Amino acid sequence: MLKSSHLVNSLGIIGATAGIALISPLPAHAVSFTINNITGTWDNVQGTSVFNGTDTNQVRWGSAATTAGQSGFNFQSPSSLISVASGSNFVLGELTHLNLPIWGGTAASGVDLDLSMAIDGMTHSFNYSFLINETPNTAGNCPVFQTSNTPCDDKIDFTSPFSTTTFQKNGFNYSLELLGFSRTLDGLSPVSSFITEERKASSAFLVARVVKDSNNNTSVPEPTSALAILLIGLATTRLRRSKD
Repeated sequence: MLKSSHLVNSLGIIGATAGIALISPLPAHAVSFTINNITGTWDNVQGTSVFNGTDTNQVRWGSAATTAGQSGFNFQSPSSLISVASGSNFVLGELTHLNLPIWGGTAASGVDLDLSMAIDGMTHSFNYSFLINETPNTAGNCPVFQTSNTPCDDKIDFTSPFSTTTFQKNGFNYSLELLGFSRTLDGLSPVSSFITEERKASSAFLVARVVKDSNNNTSVPEPTSALAILLIGLATTRLRRSKD
């Protein structure tokens, strides 16, 4: 409408501003968390009945084919307190894979890592499953992921980046997302799997981040939503006054 009063112009400005607030959220601010007392123990060994070390940080499986012993995992927790921002990568601990010769039919296919940690003083538990690709040590029969000259490499993957556990801060739910493995302590370029040469051990840092749960149910409005509601309320109030 070309003919407009000062009131209509003002309402138009408020309405436009409210629309921008609704469709163009303000930049999200990272939330800080303090994490310490991280422990990791192994559980639920799958694919074999020959294993030991569950409920500890060192699990072993398979009937050893040499004096070097069984294959297995070690988990070493960080000793210091960690301060992290939501959405930022951090190291949960160091995972070591021992790829040693074991007899066929005794290899594990998977195992769970149970993580416990204090987040802002409250203890939470998380569970993640790892797949173990044990290979036959036969030259010419190695998998496509083979990288060494020794037959044959084994590969470790994790099945899901999320545990079922969530926790709250400032009225919002958060999850601990597992990002993968990193060869460097900065954890900036994690990968979803790592490979260990036969008769060797290899280590990688386990990288995670805290993320806001997409299924948040909270009575506390996001700042952008609150701003939009306020602006719409002001517009409605001014419109009512104009009719009086």
